[in-house]
Amino acid sequence: MKYNIYRLKSGKSQGAWQLPLTEILIDRIKDNKKVGLRKLKFVPGTDSFWAEDLVGDLKPVQIWFENGRLIVPKADKIQNELLQIHPFFNVDYELFDKEAEAKQKLAGLRAKDEVINLIANSDSDKIIATAMAVFGTQALSWDESSCELQLREFAEANPLKLSNELNSKTYESKYLSALAFGKGLVRTNLGKTAIIWNNSTEGEILKLARGENGISKLGELLSKRTDESELLLQAIGEGLDKISMNIPKKEKSSDSDKDKEIAALKKQLAEASKEEPKEESGLSELQKEYKDKFEKDVPLRFKNDIDWIQNKLSE
Repeated sequence: MKYNIYRLKSGKSQGAWQLPLTEILIDRIKDNKKVGLRKLKFVPGTDSFWAEDLVGDLKPVQIWFENGRLIVPKADKIQNELLQIHPFFNVDYELFDKEAEAKQKLAGLRAKDEVINLIANSDSDKIIATAMAVFGTQALSWDESSCELQLREFAEANPLKLSNELNSKTYESKYLSALAFGKGLVRTNLGKTAIIWNNSTEGEILKLARGENGISKLGELLSKRTDESELLLQAIGEGLDKISMNIPKKEKSSDSDKDKEIAALKKQLAEASKEEPKEESGLSELQKEYKDKFEKDVPLRFKNDIDWIQNKLSE
């Protein structure tokens, strides 16, 4: 016989704990319609736990957790359903799945190993850029040791979250954005209202709303499949190449590996931009609708952003 194991979330493992039933009211759904709040009544052997369904002198049985646990046969559908519809479920107690818990712990340990291995095999530029991609512009003021420490501590506390971030579809573009900031190719203006080129032109790349993360916003723009993002990607790539060429080379092998990594990253982003064909006809129609509604053309930086135009049209 197979069993479900319910466990108190308080961690209590001694003594008994009674599940409140008498005064509990649950919003009942019957025949796909809400019929209002109804009382619960647990009588083993019956086919319902709703008090209104149990007529006669049937005596209810209380449900007790012993030493922090309640073991219920999976075949006992009424008691299992009652336990899982009760408002205390996943608040005071939970369904314990030993195999699922083991898988979750193993996934966390593997993610931690993956992240620690990434950090251990990264040079200083990659550690700093990774920290900036994960933590944002606050990492701009950190030195290499602080970046590595923060990444290791985050990996220790949130291995799956960090692993998911490093493997996300937008990570590569965030990483390239972080490189652009970290190498001084781009920066925010004094008012932090825009990202600009860090040269004599100080040309505006992207506007920022108050509190927005510059690295993340530039990364989002680079991840979009538009003409604007492809041109920006190319400009950033060329800028990083020039910076790399102007840095005195100390170790050829290390610099070569770094150049290859940046080239591979740019190639991945460029290929990603070609994965899905642009919906030219639909885009043209949306651009026309926008112009008809707002009596002006779509802003240049959102000209090919279908999602942005649709959101504006729905406002």
